[in-house]
Amino acid sequence: MRKFWLMLLVCGLSPVSLAQLDILDMLASKEGMTGTFKQQIISPEGEPLETSSGQFALLRPDSMRWDIESPDRQLLIAAGQQLTQIDWDLEVMTERRLADRDPSILDWLLASEKELDAAFVIEALESAVILTPREPSLTLTRLEIAQDTPLIWEIAVTDSTAQVLKISLYEDPARVPEASDFVAPATDF
Repeated sequence: MRKFWLMLLVCGLSPVSLAQLDILDMLASKEGMTGTFKQQIISPEGEPLETSSGQFALLRPDSMRWDIESPDRQLLIAAGQQLTQIDWDLEVMTERRLADRDPSILDWLLASEKELDAAFVIEALESAVILTPREPSLTLTRLEIAQDTPLIWEIAVTDSTAQVLKISLYEDPARVPEASDFVAPATDF
C-alpha cells in the first residue's frame, strides 16, 4: 500500500472567502518550496496505518523531490516526464517514464488556479479549501488544503476506498529549490 501512496505523490467554482482564495493564490504564486514533511496513512476506520517523514522540494513546472528518511529510507525524484525511485535500504533504483500519468498530489499543489478550477469543484470551509475532482478518480476523491501558519501546509487526500493520506509540509523559506535538487544521486547498485 505504501508504494500506491508514494506513486500517488508522484486528479463550478463555489463562492469562497478571501482567506480560502489566499491559500490557492499563495500556492499558485510559488515557483517552488522546500522543507520537511510528515505523512500518515489513515484507514477508513480512522486508524493510523503508517507514518513517515523526511525532506521535500517542489519546483515549477514539474519537479518534485520526496526524500523519506523514516522509517525506511527512500527517495523519489520526478523531473519532467522521468521518475526515479531509490530504496536505500533494499539497494534498488528504478526509473520510469511518466508520460500520460495522472497528476500527483504534489503536482496539484503547484498547479495554476486555472488548472485547479478546470479539474476540481472548489469549496471553502472556514480554514481550508476542499477540492473534489470533476471527473471520477480511483486515486483521489477529495483533496483538502489548509494553511496552519504561513509556513505550515496541511493536506488530506481521500481515495476511493476512504483511506486518507495526511501530509504536513513545513516550508523552509530560507532554502529555494534549484534544478540540481532534482537530479538523482549516483548509487553503487
